[in-house]
Formats: sequence, C-alpha cells, structure tokens
Amino acid sequence: MKHFFLICLALLMFAGHSYAQCDQAFIDKCSSANGAAVKYVKHFRIRFTEAMKGKSVSEGKFSVMLSKGSHYRFYVCNDESKPGHTVVELSSDAAGKIGGNINPTTGAEYPAFDYICQKTGPYYLKMFFKDGKEGCGVCVMTLVTN
Repeated sequence: MKHFFLICLALLMFAGHSYAQCDQAFIDKCSSANGAAVKYVKHFRIRFTEAMKGKSVSEGKFSVMLSKGSHYRFYVCNDESKPGHTVVELSSDAAGKIGGNINPTTGAEYPAFDYICQKTGPYYLKMFFKDGKEGCGVCVMTLVTN
C-alpha cells in the first residue's frame, strides 16, 4: 500500500510538470524581464500543438486599442521546452501590417519590437508559431515611459 501511495504521488507531480513552463509564472517572468523604462499594459498568450501536414497553422488573433503619440513596445517570450518560436504581427485596418518581431527581408527574429502610434484606434495582433511547430508563447504589450 505504501508503494502504491508513492507511485500515485510521483504521477501527480509529473502530470503537472508537462505544462509547467506555460503557466502564470512564465507570463510573470516574461513581464518582469522588461526593465524599469516600460509600464506593463497587457499580455497575450498562445499555446498550440504542432500543425498537421496539409492543414493551416493555428493562430491567435487579439484586438487592442492604441493611443496616438504613445510609444509601445511588444516583448515576445517562448517556452524553451517546446520547439515553436512565436511570431507576432501588428496591423490596423487603415495601414495593414505595421510591424512584428520577424524581419520579413532577412527572417531574423527579435525579442521585441516598438511602435509609436500615429492614430488612435483599434489595432490587431496576430500570433502563431514559425513553421507550425508546437509551442507556448507570450507577447507582453508595454508603454515606454521615458
């Protein structure tokens, strides 16, 4: 009976460990790594399994209201225990795609990108994983204060 109890306890400990990297602590770690020159506004999280061949890549779509003249910085964090790398794209109805954490010319990936808002209104964040890989990613929207 003692061995049964120990086995059950071990299984419970490992069952929660499989998603341990993609919880609130992961979001807090990503939010706190941004320094004192920014103010946290909001975060967005995605978690997807690997896309099946022939199927489209899963994506998260979020809307945000941005204010004219404000300087925003979007930080991107990935769960290092998963192969997926988060791609974030910012767009608006008027201007289309505005920016993101991937350079479309070189394919270089960046941990953050800035946007100085030119017009108050709704903007859209699209998040997905590069090559449809499995992953957990967070985008933290901040306001640059200096």
